Amino acid sequence: FLPMFVIMAAFLGSLQIAVDTTAGERERNSLEALLINPVPRTSLVLGKWLAAVVFAAVAVALTLGACLVMMEHVPLEELGLSIHLGVGAAVGILAATLPLALLAAGLQILVASFARSFKEAQTYLSLLMLVPMLPSFIASLWELGDAPWMIPVPALGQQVILSRVIGGESATWWEYAMAGSSALLAGLVCVWLTARLFRRETIIFGR
Repeated sequence: FLPMFVIMAAFLGSLQIAVDTTAGERERNSLEALLINPVPRTSLVLGKWLAAVVFAAVAVALTLGACLVMMEHVPLEELGLSIHLGVGAAVGILAATLPLALLAAGLQILVASFARSFKEAQTYLSLLMLVPMLPSFIASLWELGDAPWMIPVPALGQQVILSRVIGGESATWWEYAMAGSSALLAGLVCVWLTARLFRRETIIFGR
């Protein structure tokens, strides 16, 4: 379940920022005033996205650090487990998971833009949290394997790479690059769609 905790951190870290900068601003009637400024919609959405990405990345790093400290103090040997993660493994986990923060923030901002209130956006994003959890749940019940098509799939590719690293194996550079690139591309698509939504009156005023 360690991969799930780290992957979930990317989505949990950006959740409140994504909600507050979209549905929260609409509910406070500050979104309309913001959009009146002569700034491209894409630039405004990029700013919101990058702010959420920072919080998601910090959450990933803190969660990984907490897990590593916890494993040093929990007697895993008594449970029949033996996990030893060094600096190289920690760097590999971060390299695989941090790009997922780009997708998490973009997807959450996009989904929260459809909500009419802060609480409604929280409900939508709470349900969205089930998506990154699915690969971890499936991996705990069945062997996912390491088919090449899994790597570009966001969350699933990270799950495969993290399972290898934690298991003492290694992933190739192109797998890191492919998993990161797909997450970045998906995040940018979400930003582009959100910028287009911010041109609609129904989205701005929540009608």
